[in-house]
Amino acid sequence: MMTVNEDYFIKYLKNELTEEETRQLLAWLRENKDNQEFLFSLKDSFLYLNYEKDKKEADTEKEWKKFLKRVEGEPQPKPSAKHFSLKYVWTSAAVILLCIVGGWIAGSAYTGLDTPRGLVTLETETGQQAKTVLPDGTTVLLNACSKLTYSLEGWNHARDVRLEGEAIFDVVHKKDQPFYVHTDNYNVRVLGTNFNVLAYGDDPEGVVTLKHGKVEIDMAGSNKNLFLQPGESFVYDNRAGTYRVEQRSLKHIYAWEHNEIIFEGHTLEEKKEKLTRHFGYKFEIAPELQKMSYKATLRDESLNEFLAALDSITPQMSYRIDANRKIVKVGE
Repeated sequence: MMTVNEDYFIKYLKNELTEEETRQLLAWLRENKDNQEFLFSLKDSFLYLNYEKDKKEADTEKEWKKFLKRVEGEPQPKPSAKHFSLKYVWTSAAVILLCIVGGWIAGSAYTGLDTPRGLVTLETETGQQAKTVLPDGTTVLLNACSKLTYSLEGWNHARDVRLEGEAIFDVVHKKDQPFYVHTDNYNVRVLGTNFNVLAYGDDPEGVVTLKHGKVEIDMAGSNKNLFLQPGESFVYDNRAGTYRVEQRSLKHIYAWEHNEIIFEGHTLEEKKEKLTRHFGYKFEIAPELQKMSYKATLRDESLNEFLAALDSITPQMSYRIDANRKIVKVGE
């Protein structure tokens, strides 16, 4: 199997390939479909690091034709800088390239690879999402302030990932090989399904919500496992160590997938963790406003736009933004 200089992938993303480098990369791409899908999924994953309005879904055939046109000499516009998170793109691209095993697609902003153990880590910051494809084809959408870790070694024998934060998993079904998501307080076992896991260490609750399929929850220190049905949420109290199963709105649970925060009778106090991860500012709500509820949907509004809108419908509200300490004080 032909190998290619990993620097070529970074140069491809930056549109800086020389004529000779382009020929070598083209030869590698023509070897098989997996090589093409890897390169174009790599590009798409970087584009995905911004909000939904900037997202581009991968179209391998379209990207392949565009690449051939470039080889034939047709000029291609350079990618707009606004689509890239520079912290991740150029420092992480080479790391991603090391994750090719047997032609599988590695697809997002990996921030670390422990080569001896084959550990891959994907992290996001405030206001950022990342989408990746695991070695088995399972897709993961990672929410802001989250971390996903898995090992390349032994993946064909055990599909295991560890999550800190929140993610949506769309798991490829394998009859004899369950998929596991490990968190601090419980593990999720699944054969093939779509579900959301909320596991931020500083949140009062950890929540697993099943959209379709079937999952099994294995709780630390418990001999009895729990099975969820579609539409059910497993809710773990991080402070008390207790749990319950209840029906929660899928619309609310999956709203972050579309960069939305939905208020339907919710208070700022109830949503302050989500707001913090969304805007990157810690919210401090004064006691007199902690029970004030709202009905609205936050989408692409900036922090100032969001606060101005709240101020316009809440006469007694005032707010102050401390840009240096990254704090929003509401009600003072």
